[in-house]
Amino acid sequence: MNPELFTLPEDFNIGSGDTLIYFYSNDRSSVKNKVVFTKNMFCLLQHGVKEVQTAVRKEVITNNQVLMLTSGSTLMSESVAQNGRYEAILIFFGNKTLTDFCSKHDLQIHKSTDEKAIHKINKDDFLDNFCQSLLLLKKQNNVQMNELKAMEILSYISLKYPETFNQFASQALGSKTDIKLKQVVELNSNKGLTIEELAFLCNMSISTFKRHFTSVYQMSPQKYFTQLKMEQARRLLSLQKRPSEIYSELGYANLSAFSNEFKKHFGLSPSQFQI
Repeated sequence: MNPELFTLPEDFNIGSGDTLIYFYSNDRSSVKNKVVFTKNMFCLLQHGVKEVQTAVRKEVITNNQVLMLTSGSTLMSESVAQNGRYEAILIFFGNKTLTDFCSKHDLQIHKSTDEKAIHKINKDDFLDNFCQSLLLLKKQNNVQMNELKAMEILSYISLKYPETFNQFASQALGSKTDIKLKQVVELNSNKGLTIEELAFLCNMSISTFKRHFTSVYQMSPQKYFTQLKMEQARRLLSLQKRPSEIYSELGYANLSAFSNEFKKHFGLSPSQFQI
């Protein structure tokens, strides 16, 4: 079977809320379908086997387990059970739902050093009964009930498996924070904005911004922007522009401050560089 590309949950046409539940079934096995998840997902497998491959990890999930997957791109293979069916209950929820849940329960999510984007837990009596309760609601597709059931399983996993939940939430929320920070920084890198202004655009305090910035770029904001300025200065000086013409454009208060920074970075003064 040729791999196919899916965008989920949109391709299921089940609504546009932040929390969605879908009862998925298939009578054919599939191999390495390309799936882009625009929301986080819990997969409660009922029949069959699922194989999930992300950029950093591969996992096999059976009907005795619950798959916890953050948004992003994956390769997915599905194998039908002996009864010829593959069935799963899929709970989709965005970062808004996850953030609201953590805020409501005062959960402090700590940055995880675990790079895997795939998490799984074993089913127990509670989760088996939880699946049955979802099946009883199958025909209702009630938005409010979907939200309540999503909160119920989030509550249970956060209490029963706090470390796994923290890793999952850190992956889901942290990566998006870093993506937004990178977008803001790179779109505004040559606009002369201060660290405080960039932090504001990222909806962060200055200390939080600096912490995330160092995590993303492996250097402090000051060092990063100094390097950008110096590379720009080198290009401008190579075009035979005078130092007195460019220091203000680069954001320096005076020529002396620019010259000192340039010499510290390259070992030559701007004038010596042009000789």
